[in-house]
Amino acid sequence: MSKENCLTEKDSLYDILTGEKDLVKLYGTAMTEACGADVRKVVKNNMYETAQDQFGIFELMQQNGYYEVQPADKTVIDQKIDTFSKCLKNI
Repeated sequence: MSKENCLTEKDSLYDILTGEKDLVKLYGTAMTEACGADVRKVVKNNMYETAQDQFGIFELMQQNGYYEVQPADKTVIDQKIDTFSKCLKNI
């Protein structure tokens, strides 16, 4: 196997992070579709554990310099708050 076909640690962590994020979304969909209390409880617990795992991977990537979070511009944040506040009033 050539070196060019090997995943780096960063690539591997990014793939895992993406998979965990996708699983959280799928569990969220399952929560809205499940009707039994026992099933919903299991799905909720699995979603929470997966979200915790995802955050742990995110933190590891940040610590290793693989994932840099860009600070949000205050103007953009204020615009989004205003937009969603208007939407909320219309609901």
